[in-house]
Amino acid sequence: MLALAWLAAPQLNGQTSVSSNAGSSLTTLGPYSATSNFSVDLTGVPDTAAWGSAGSVQIPIQFNAPAGYRTRILRVYGDFIAWPKTGVVPDGTSAEVGWGLKTTAPDGSSRVTYPGSTASAYDNSFAWIQNVVTSQNSSPRATFDFAVAAGGLLGTDGIMICQPFVALNTSGLVIHMESTFTIV
Repeated sequence: MLALAWLAAPQLNGQTSVSSNAGSSLTTLGPYSATSNFSVDLTGVPDTAAWGSAGSVQIPIQFNAPAGYRTRILRVYGDFIAWPKTGVVPDGTSAEVGWGLKTTAPDGSSRVTYPGSTASAYDNSFAWIQNVVTSQNSSPRATFDFAVAAGGLLGTDGIMICQPFVALNTSGLVIHMESTFTIV
């Protein structure tokens, strides 16, 4: 089991736990942790809403909590790196790269809007980072350590989505990305 958290339990001061509402007492299991590494190669497809090309991959991660329990991710830490799979980024071009974690709830927000804008918040997303690959920064690395308990309660399906992406890619190159992270 990767990481387990709670079902209708009070926050436990940064601990990852699993709990149940069975009966009148609350049972907590954990904390648990596991480390993962995912890699992907993306060029993207032409992006008519912006410029360059864009693409992403969704990698589902299933948490198998015992019956009556739900999973809450409390912390995620690690790094995200990217570089051209082959070739050199031409001067004057770039590629935005990023990585994030989200639940399987629908994209968008029921709580946050940006009046007069097409931008959208995402209630289902609890960790996102981004960087840019350029000729001057051809292999960016971003370390992270996020406390994500507020957004890390997974749906009853127990699935967390790991989503690397490339956007605004004017380099014409395939970008290799790797996320290595520990979930608590």
